[in-house]
Amino acid sequence: MTPAQADELLNYTIQTNEGRQDPYPAYSQLRESPGRWRSEAGSIVLTSYKDCLEVLRHPKLGRAEADMDLPLSIAGNERRVAEDTSTMLLLNPPDHTRIRSLVSRAFTPRRVEELRPTIEDLLLPVLDRFVDQGGGDVMADLAVPYPVAVISELLGVPKEGNEHILPLVRSLTALIDPASTPELTAQGEAAGIEIALYFLELVEEKRTNPDDRLLSALIQVEEAGDKLSIEELITNTVLLYAAGFETTSNLIGNGLLLLLNNPEQVERLRNEPALLAPAILEMLRADSPVQMNVRVALEPVELFGELHPRGGSFIVLQSCGNRDSDVYPQGEKFDIARFVSPDAPQPLSFGWGGHHCLGAHLARAEGEIVFRSLFERFSEMTLDPAALPEGVPTFRPSFTLRGLESLPIQVKESPSRGAST
Repeated sequence: MTPAQADELLNYTIQTNEGRQDPYPAYSQLRESPGRWRSEAGSIVLTSYKDCLEVLRHPKLGRAEADMDLPLSIAGNERRVAEDTSTMLLLNPPDHTRIRSLVSRAFTPRRVEELRPTIEDLLLPVLDRFVDQGGGDVMADLAVPYPVAVISELLGVPKEGNEHILPLVRSLTALIDPASTPELTAQGEAAGIEIALYFLELVEEKRTNPDDRLLSALIQVEEAGDKLSIEELITNTVLLYAAGFETTSNLIGNGLLLLLNNPEQVERLRNEPALLAPAILEMLRADSPVQMNVRVALEPVELFGELHPRGGSFIVLQSCGNRDSDVYPQGEKFDIARFVSPDAPQPLSFGWGGHHCLGAHLARAEGEIVFRSLFERFSEMTLDPAALPEGVPTFRPSFTLRGLESLPIQVKESPSRGAST
């Protein structure tokens, strides 16, 4: 396949609904040939696990900066985010290091573990409703509202009066999606302002009435006399809130669909519950909630046999790399025992290096709680195609963040379990 043909196939995969519904056949072709190529726009496109990993963890590659001359294909989103100088996701060292260090002092795995009983309790009424109704839409009834409830509990966001935030966050994600339209991008920018105003008001409330939740801790966190500015506090709280449910929602939906489409893996997981943690990693690998990343050279750097100038860009198709059979034998196969060995290469789904997802431990913890609870509570879970407009589950019209529109299922409660009281 020529670079021009590869560009055409990748553009079809990103820009069309048909391509986005199942990008994996295209990924397989692109990994086979050309594997790595320079697009017509000038970016280096990476499809193998090895290449993706090398770029994601390279210390001289990072996020775009405002003065960089970027390829037109990514200039809009990257230049827009480069102008936001306070969100750690979009920063480079030393600013990124400073803000991430401060946030990490408050947002710790220990804080998540201390909240685990509450996280588990939040799931009980959701499962009760599935029992009462004989099933439900996993996305609308569980995969979206449950992670929203968890991140709200973790941050200390009130349970009432924030119903408008979820659709605003969904609009905000258009700013990082190459499949976004100008109209959706404008809506995303407006949503960002409205969300920031909501959290600004909440921060002022927490200053007056602090509690033991994460937002209060972020307000108070200090390191060597350094604290988060109000702008840094707001933008990174929005980031934690959005990332705190979007990735987990898609992990739950995509992961359950993988299981429903592979009943032999369901049976194995029922018989070997110790495989749950490896199964979560396999879900992340086989259908990643995050499909791609962009990195740029922060200074001239030699990579892949050529010298790239400052601002040279790299498109990292990490979900494509996750199915590289050179790293994962039979990479197209869903195998819940793949990560039993501690030596198995970790999936690229949460990124790598300095920009590794700060909330990865929360997403995995929620995933384990949800799937363990589903398997304990229900002896049967089956897809309900009659409740789907097209008879099969469809994915939302986004490329970077991959998640289902809906996932209706029918359930049968385990004989040994009764509705929770």
